[in-house]
This record gives sequence, structure tokens and C-alpha cells, in this order.
Amino acid sequence: MKTIKYTCIFMLLLTLGSCKKFLTEEPASQVPTDKFYKSKYDIDAAMAGMYSAFQLTMVGETQFNDRYHYWGDFRSDNFDRFISYTNTYSTEVAMNALTTDNPFADWSRLYTVISRANYNIKYIPGVTALDNNVTPALVNANLAQCYAMRAMCYFYLVRVWGDAPVWLEPYEDSQVAAEKERAKASQILDDVIIKDLKTAYDLTVKNQSASVYYINEAAICATLADAYMWKKDYTNAIVWITNLFKARNAKGALYAGASDINLEPTASWKSIFTSPASSIESIWSLHWDFAKNGCACTIVSYAPNNKIFQVDPLLYAKYFLPQTQAVHTNDIRPKQTLDVYAVANPALNNRDRFLKFYPSPANQTAAIPTAELNLYYNQNTAVYLPMYRLSDIYLLYAEALNGNNDLPNALKYLNFVRKRANVDQYLVTDTKVNSRAAMENTILEERQYELIGEGKRWFDLVRTDKVKEIMDPVLKDRQLRNGNTDIVGFTDTRRSYWPLSRAVMNSNRKLVQNPGYGE
Repeated sequence: MKTIKYTCIFMLLLTLGSCKKFLTEEPASQVPTDKFYKSKYDIDAAMAGMYSAFQLTMVGETQFNDRYHYWGDFRSDNFDRFISYTNTYSTEVAMNALTTDNPFADWSRLYTVISRANYNIKYIPGVTALDNNVTPALVNANLAQCYAMRAMCYFYLVRVWGDAPVWLEPYEDSQVAAEKERAKASQILDDVIIKDLKTAYDLTVKNQSASVYYINEAAICATLADAYMWKKDYTNAIVWITNLFKARNAKGALYAGASDINLEPTASWKSIFTSPASSIESIWSLHWDFAKNGCACTIVSYAPNNKIFQVDPLLYAKYFLPQTQAVHTNDIRPKQTLDVYAVANPALNNRDRFLKFYPSPANQTAAIPTAELNLYYNQNTAVYLPMYRLSDIYLLYAEALNGNNDLPNALKYLNFVRKRANVDQYLVTDTKVNSRAAMENTILEERQYELIGEGKRWFDLVRTDKVKEIMDPVLKDRQLRNGNTDIVGFTDTRRSYWPLSRAVMNSNRKLVQNPGYGE
């Protein structure tokens, strides 16, 4: 956010007047447009308000409300509930027992961001006639970000809930019906998400050094590639990843996509998360600044608070625990992601000391003392959450190439990520990569290791139709440890989507509940 005051002014303007329905998809915010959108200052405030709303949605307005993780990670095999501190809604998430009363089944905050983007798209162009400092180039730059932000919010909606109501204009008249039916997810992908992103790309000046805390040329390309991957349109995904390689990073160099050299070097891998603006790999990151926003207080953190999720025991045993043994791989990631020794320490005995987003030691040999954690990784530390980064794109590229039966190049990009991680590269004859099906599974496994905690895993499983295959044994393990008498696993793949919250359903009588949730 440029300044807190911009956001505060915009928030004040948004709340003037009464809302017809607080929980509807498009609240009548009553923005007094005759008094706003008059100058560059107003544009800056409006843009800050839009970004602030998205950041609050993802990171959370209070402690442990990080939807970034609830929607993208916590339903997956990456994390399990922390039994000592679990609550009703975290148990629902971990045990695939979601109900309509779960607070994270509410999509209202995404529609708040969409509403602000809609106002900006409608009214920013008119400011050129009122303020000589507002040039057409400035208008286009801001509109590009608004179209892309709106697309990203709808992309979350279709990935989390599937079908959703669509609003592409501000809701300014409280006398107009605020209730809408849900549009098909496939229609939203084509007619809103991809269309908006292409509009954003056309409005964007190319070949500029990226500002990684704002939506930029590469971020638009990355989101387009991701959207096409959801359609299993591998050819167009490859097109947009190729366009991304032509864009410039925060250091002014091309992303290029030529080899592992274009990724952040092995020795400075951690800087992707602790200093993304200085990393050649960063594309778009959320920046939560304690000085401006207070504590990020996400569940996926080092924080000493009693967190309600921790790394899943099966994943810990497979990927993290071996790093504590005398003989282990040279993979740089496990020890820079989790305090792997804390589980072995009887005084700690947990898997919740998630260090990825903090400046932790590169090669720890014992549990990090609490005093040291509190000194270096306290709640005043800025938190950066990646939306997209280049290794994520390399692995998506590998997946798209594999989808188009180009296994040699798929292997090449998979191995670029493994080489940077300092682990053995696969040979073309290895059984894990010698067929299209095997390659897909291996790429997904690598994405899990590389991107854990970055809000990707659940979406990967849904996108590749792997939810049942991956989560069934995981759910059976959790049910067994929970003492369930009926070990059923992941029984209903319709529940890959979240339910619509009861509050959302009550606010719009035209909504129909997702199948599998009894309404």
C-alpha cells in the first residue's frame, strides 16, 4: 500500500451511506462519485483501497484468518490440524467435514475487492478531464491492475466455490435487485477471467522493470497461464508462459526462462520470501508491513502463538524428518521451510514452526531456541506471501509441456527447479518421469515440496483431478488417529469445492448450494 492515509480516505468514502445488504455479493457502497475520482490523489487512494482489501482478504483482518492458506493449503495433504489447539472450523477443514457455518466459506470479501475494482474501472478514465497530472498512460496503468485484480478475485471464486454471481459494473442503486444467480465456472473463466487478463495485458506497457508488490506484466501472464491450466488448455498456457519469459523482473533483467540460472541462486533461495523486491525470481508478492498494518499473525508462521494447523505428519515423515538423520539429501528447502528438529525435541514436539517466510538459518542442526526465534522472527517482522514466482511457473510450464506430450522439455524444466534445490536431477530413464502419467505425478510432488505454504497445493489437486487419489489415504490416516470407527477417506469428490456459507445463502435467495452439502 502506498500510504495508510490513502486507504483510510477511500475506506471512509466507501462507507458513507448505508448498504442495502452487507453480505450480498455486491454491496451498495454509495461511493459519492460527485466528490471523488477528481484527481490523481483520488486515483491513488482508490487503488490503495483495492489492494488493501485484497491483502486483508488473503492475510486476514485478525489473527489466524489467512484465507490465502485456508483456501489454498489447509484442505490439502500439506497441513493437518494441531490437536492441542484445534477448533470446530479447523477440524472441518482438516477432516473434509465442511459446513455452511464455517467462516472461511464466506466469499463476501472477494466481492468487496471486485466492487472496488469495478468502481475504479468505471470512474478512473474520467479523471483525465479534471486533473492535468492524470495522463492516458497513467489511466491505462491503473486500469490494467484493476482488470487483473478483478480477474484474480473471480479466479479464487471459481477455484474455491465453482459457479459464482458475476458483477462487472458498480452497484450504485440500492433500488436495483442485489440478488443474482451463479454463472457457470467455465463461463467465468472464459468471459471474465481470461478476458479481463487479456485486457490488462493490452493496457500494460511492456518490458518495464517489475514492481513485485503490484500486479505487473509478468503477474498478468502468470495468471493467464494458470487460468489456461485449469482449462487443460496446455497450448495457450505455454503461450502465456513464453510471454512471461519476455517480461522483466524487479532487477530489470528478463525472466528469460532459459535455465536454472534465471531462478534465484541456491545460496539466496530464502530471499524470495524475505526480500522479494531484490530477488530475480519474484513475480508478484503480497507485502504485509507491520509498521503500517500491524501483525500479520498468519497460522503458517514461526509465531509462538498456539496455532491450529501444523505440517501434516505424513508429509513430515516423508520430506522433513529425513533431513534430521545422519544420511540425508542435500535439498536446501526443508530446513529453510520448517524447524525440522522441533518435533524430535520433547519440550516442543510440534510441526508448526514454519520458517519459510522468515530469515532462518540455512542449515540448522538443532531446534532453534525460542529466545532466538523471538529475537529474529517476531511478530513485527514484515511478511511477504508469493502470489507467483518463477519456479512456480517453471513447474507449471513442465506440466503444460507434459500435457502436450513434450516429455523431454518437461523434464528439463522440472530439473531446473531440482538443480537449484541442490537435489539429484532425474534421468530420462527414471520410472518417475518416463511416461506422461508418471511425469505429471512427479511434477506435482515437486510443486508440493517447492511451494508448500504458498497457497498452491489444494488448487493443484483440484486442477489435476487428484483430490480423491491423494487425499483418500491422508483422510483415512487422520480418521484413524482421531479414533473414528468408520474409516471412509475422501468419499465425495463433489466436496472438492467449498460450501457457500449460510450467511451468503441467506443474503441471496437466488443462490443454490454446492452439491454435497445438503442444501
